[in-house]
Amino acid sequence: MSPFSIKKVPLFLWIIGIFVIAITIYMEEYASLQTMGFYWYVSLIMVVLFSYYGGIFGGITIFIILGGVYMIMGIISSPNELSVENLFPYVIGLFIALSIGTLGWKIKTNEAQLKTIFENNDITFWTWDLETNEQTFSEGYAEIYGVTSEKLKENPNHWMDVVHPEDKKIIQEAHLQQKAGKKTSITYRFYHANGEIRWLEDRATPYVEKDGTVSRVDGVIFDVTDQKRAEQKMNHLIHYDSLTGLTNRKWFQNYLDTALLSSKKYGRPLAVMFIDFDNFKRVNDTLGHSVGDELLIKIANRLKTILRPSDVVSRQSGDEFLVLAEGRSLAEIENLSQKIIKEMSPPYSINGIEIISTPSIGISMNIDHRDNAESLIKKADFAMFLAKENGKNNYQFYNDELNKKMKRKMILETYLHKAIENNELTVHYQPQFDISTYRMVGAEALLRWKCELGHIPPDEFIPIAEETGLIMPIGEWVIRQACMDIKRFKNKNIHLFPISVNISTRQLMAPTFIDRIRSILLEEEVEPNYLTLEITESSFLYYEDAKNNILELRNLGVRVSLDDFGIGYSSLSMIRNIKIDELKIDRSFLNDSLKNNRVKSLLEAIIQIGKRINTKVVVEGIETKEQIELLSSHGVYGQGYFYSKPIPINEFERWYIETIGKAKT
Repeated sequence: MSPFSIKKVPLFLWIIGIFVIAITIYMEEYASLQTMGFYWYVSLIMVVLFSYYGGIFGGITIFIILGGVYMIMGIISSPNELSVENLFPYVIGLFIALSIGTLGWKIKTNEAQLKTIFENNDITFWTWDLETNEQTFSEGYAEIYGVTSEKLKENPNHWMDVVHPEDKKIIQEAHLQQKAGKKTSITYRFYHANGEIRWLEDRATPYVEKDGTVSRVDGVIFDVTDQKRAEQKMNHLIHYDSLTGLTNRKWFQNYLDTALLSSKKYGRPLAVMFIDFDNFKRVNDTLGHSVGDELLIKIANRLKTILRPSDVVSRQSGDEFLVLAEGRSLAEIENLSQKIIKEMSPPYSINGIEIISTPSIGISMNIDHRDNAESLIKKADFAMFLAKENGKNNYQFYNDELNKKMKRKMILETYLHKAIENNELTVHYQPQFDISTYRMVGAEALLRWKCELGHIPPDEFIPIAEETGLIMPIGEWVIRQACMDIKRFKNKNIHLFPISVNISTRQLMAPTFIDRIRSILLEEEVEPNYLTLEITESSFLYYEDAKNNILELRNLGVRVSLDDFGIGYSSLSMIRNIKIDELKIDRSFLNDSLKNNRVKSLLEAIIQIGKRINTKVVVEGIETKEQIELLSSHGVYGQGYFYSKPIPINEFERWYIETIGKAKT
């Protein structure tokens, strides 16, 4: 309420004010002077009332009006009687009247504000007389419970009757503390008259007499339902995954810490399962994130049906889930893992599309009760990576050997990040020959890495590069180095031949891949036909995404080779989709052909297919003269240790001059 609230002054006061002015004028004209003091007092009362309803401004306004009338009438009737001494009592009277009225206005305003606060915030007061055990409540108490005041008077214990059964003990304990003279602040649930469960906060202060006894307890209660709901919603957002409704990693880790304490105390076994679902990224990239989200929901729902009610399942991130299984033996955990793999492997139907996403499971157990939650989850994560390396769709238990392997992997990843910068990478070359004529027709560039840890085998660091994305810069470095070496051969008058470089599926599918190849060829001044890029059969699984880049490579003049043919995922229908320049047959066919006629027939059939589609056929892994004799009549090309192991560029140049140069002369 504003101090200038003249509008708050009731109409009847204005009418009385006008009446007082009229009486004043009349009395000034017709009454004796002895009656004037009475009307002055009446005027002061008007100032009090106007101040009470309209604040100090209301009081001053009516005083100015009344005083002005008195002054005008006084000047007219007896001007010589007006003096400062005569006005002084009136000033004192004005000050007292304004003070009384304004004080009343402030009290009334504060009461209205408090009432508004209580009404808007569902706050009310209560008093408990311990001597009579009588409880009294302020206005609004019944409204909080959704009942009438009459019903509350009929049953003063109504508030206790509607308290949630699980929370009555909280109130009973608070009453004991209050009787002991202690302040209490509790929160409990109750049933509103409409059946809704709501929350109250109850704060109580005992009144302690001089002799130490508690005579009464005064309290205030707040309806905090909205606050509690907001807290619950926030808690849900903090601890639960919004997509699947499962608990998240933070909640799982906190719960696991508690479960580990119980497990150690009672000697119960406990297992953490880290589950990653294969091909999920592929689904997101090809079908969109909405389909990926729907797949995660279906995965979560199916996983919950497999587990016991006592098991805990949590979503960590992406397609990774954690399961906590308590009180199960090693054999039971194995059975559970097998059940998960079996029941999670069938396809999921989304928008008429069947999607297969199989689980890879890593398992860690608290066998010696030394692990905390974080270490158990980390160990299960390590074991999951081993499951993926072993072909996916299987489960693996964590062990010390795995720990050593994963630590080495992490160390290698750290070193690999600086391999190019530290000039630790080199390219070795292995020649390719026309088997029937012993004419060198090309060479394959093979990446080698030597760091502080020594020589790291390609089959160890290449998968790490693939997983981390480092294959992109490393792969480009190899291509550029091969082109630089082609130019080096040309400058040394070495007869030029195509050099083959392996590329990953990730490189092939990169939107900027063709532009980078074109730039490297231009910068290194190399003819495109001297560069052959080898892709694996698995790349053809992503044919729709990669076909444009494959066609662009061939249009650019770069040769395309299909590596390890026969052991991957492709079929004859796949190689008919696009023309290739070279087909490389995996060494396993050659090794088995000498012992198995059926495999020998397959090898010969593959060779014929390659020749019929006008493709250069290269057989890998030639190591013996017997293998040469097997292939010599088929008009194919060979590569292997029989001719030369992969060697560095300097050695390769010397080998070429000594071996190929002499052969030509």
